[in-house]
Amino acid sequence: MNPIRTSLLATLVLAGCPVVDAPAKDSDSGLGYHETGLVEDTADTADSTIEDTSDTGDSADTADTGEDTAVEEGLRALDAWPRAMVVNVGATYALRVAATQNSGDRDLYTGAGFAADDAAVATVDAGGVVTAVGIGTTTIRVTAEGLEADLTIEVREASEAEVTVTNETTGAPIEGASVLTSAGTVLTDAAGQARAPVLDGAPTTFTVWLDDAYYAVSVLDTVSRKLTIPLPVTADQSPTSQLHGAVDFSGIADAALGEEVFGLASGTVQGELPLFEVDDLLGPNRTLDYHGVAVDVPSNLFVEGYLADYYAGVWPGAVGVWGLGGPVPISELAAGLNGTGDAMALIIDHLADFSWSQSGGYTAVSGATTEAPIAPSVAFSDTAHIALPTLSVGFEGTEEQFVCTFDETADGWVLTGLGLDAGVVDVQRVPVGSVSAARGSAVYTLAQVGGLGSGGGVSVATAPDDGGTVLFPDLQDIPVVNLWDHSSRELDVTVDAAATLVRVSFIDTDGLHHQLVTDGSWTGIVDKQNPSFGRGKADVLVESYTVFEGNFEEWVSTGDWNPEHRSPTTVARDTLEH
Repeated sequence: MNPIRTSLLATLVLAGCPVVDAPAKDSDSGLGYHETGLVEDTADTADSTIEDTSDTGDSADTADTGEDTAVEEGLRALDAWPRAMVVNVGATYALRVAATQNSGDRDLYTGAGFAADDAAVATVDAGGVVTAVGIGTTTIRVTAEGLEADLTIEVREASEAEVTVTNETTGAPIEGASVLTSAGTVLTDAAGQARAPVLDGAPTTFTVWLDDAYYAVSVLDTVSRKLTIPLPVTADQSPTSQLHGAVDFSGIADAALGEEVFGLASGTVQGELPLFEVDDLLGPNRTLDYHGVAVDVPSNLFVEGYLADYYAGVWPGAVGVWGLGGPVPISELAAGLNGTGDAMALIIDHLADFSWSQSGGYTAVSGATTEAPIAPSVAFSDTAHIALPTLSVGFEGTEEQFVCTFDETADGWVLTGLGLDAGVVDVQRVPVGSVSAARGSAVYTLAQVGGLGSGGGVSVATAPDDGGTVLFPDLQDIPVVNLWDHSSRELDVTVDAAATLVRVSFIDTDGLHHQLVTDGSWTGIVDKQNPSFGRGKADVLVESYTVFEGNFEEWVSTGDWNPEHRSPTTVARDTLEH
C-alpha cells in the first residue's frame, strides 16, 4: 500500500484548519451473483429475488411489448481444456468444458459427453477425468448437441519431462537454469531446455531458478511432462514512462471561502481491469509549497493556485488520460489526505461538484515524458445502478466497497464514475457517451478487510455494464496462510474454491523471491531453491484468480499463466507478514 502523506495534514492543522471526519455510510448488503446467472439475496432475509424498484417507467419484460425477441435455445460453440497434453502412464487429469449458447451467454458446461479414440492409450470417464494407460497418442472427443471439441494426449514412459525455461518479459530462452524435481536436478541448455527426471505419472512439482536476476518459480503438482516455465525478472517493475500535463481549471467550479480546488489525473488502465490496484491512482511524491510550507503530495494531484499540473506514471504504448477536480473544504482536504481510503472518500463525498475530462491517442515511450494536458468540464450528472456483491469470508462485515465505472477505449480503461458504499446503489458517473470511441463499459468493485486503505486483504470483482442493473460474480474469500514455517518450509494455504489460478510469492530477509504457481489451496513443503531461502522469516503474498478460459494444465503446458493474459473476473490477495 502507498499511504498518502500525513505531512500535508499536519501543515493544515498547524495553519489552524479544523479537521473533520467523513460521515459514516450504511453498509447493509446481501447480494450475490452465481454462475447460473440467478441472483439471490444472501443476507438473512425472507426475500429470495432482487428487483429494480427504481421508478424508471421502463420494463425489460418483452412479453409486455407483444414482440417476440426469444432466441432459439441450444449451443453454438463448444470448447474444452487442456487442448494438448504430454503425460506419463498413470497420469490423471480433469477436463474443463465451456459452451456458448445461441443467446451469446458463455459458461462452464456439465452436460458434455466424452470418448477416447484409443482406449489402449487413454480413457475418459463420464465426468471428464482422463487416465493415461498406455504408450501412444490419441484424441479425446468432447461432444454436446452436435458440437465437438477435440483434444490430444500423448502418453510416454515415465523417465523424464521436457522443460523449457524462458524470460517472462522477453520470452527469450534462459541457459544454465536449474530444474529440480524430487528425482534430481538438471541444467537448461542454450535453447533453455532440459530433460528433468521424473519417477512416474503422478503429480510432480518442478522448481526452476538461476540467480538473483530472476524469481525462482515452482509449478506445483502438475502431470504435464512437456511444459514451459517463465521466470519473472526481479528488476523494478514500476511504470517506465510518465504523462505530464497542465490543468485547465476554467471548467471546474470556483472555490468558495474556506475551500480549495483539488483533483487528480491518471493514465488509463492499460491491463486487465480486475488487476487494477487502487493505490495506483496515486503517484510518487513531489513537493507542494502550501502557504510557505513545503509538503509532500502525490505527483498526480493538483491544487489550484499551488500545483497547476500533474505527473502520472504509465507503461510504454498506447495510453490515454482522465482527470477530475472540484472544490472541497480545506478542513476536509486535510483529513482526506491521510490515506488512500480517505482520499477517495473525499472525492466521492463532493463528486457532485466535480468536473471530469478524458483524452487519448498518446503513445508513451519508455524513459520519456508525454505531454497530455487536461481540462475537466464534464459533470458527474448520471448514475449507474449497481448491486454490489456480498462481503465474503475473511471480512469484518461492515466494510464499504470502492466501486468505479469504466469505459474501454483503444488506449485502455477510462474511469468515468466512482462511489464508496454497500448494497444496491446508484453510483455517480459522467453521462454515457462522454468517452470518445468507447468500446464498452464495465464496473469494478474492491472490498478491503478493515476498509479501503487499511492495508488488509482485498477481494475484487468486475462485471459488464449494459445500462441495466449491474450484477457481479461473488467476491472470493480472502486467502489464508494457515501455516508458514520458515525453517521447515512447511506451507498451508487456503483460497476460495472458485479460484482456478493461484500464485504464492515469498520475500525473504535477503530480498530474494520465490513464486509458487498452482490451481487452488495447497499444503506441502516448499522446495529450497537457494542456500539463503528458509534461513530467515519471509512475507508470504497469496493471489488467487478466477479465470474462465483454460485450466491449470493448459497454462502449464503453454507456459502462460500471467494474469494479464488470462482475463480474470475476480481476484483476491493478502500478505502474511512473518
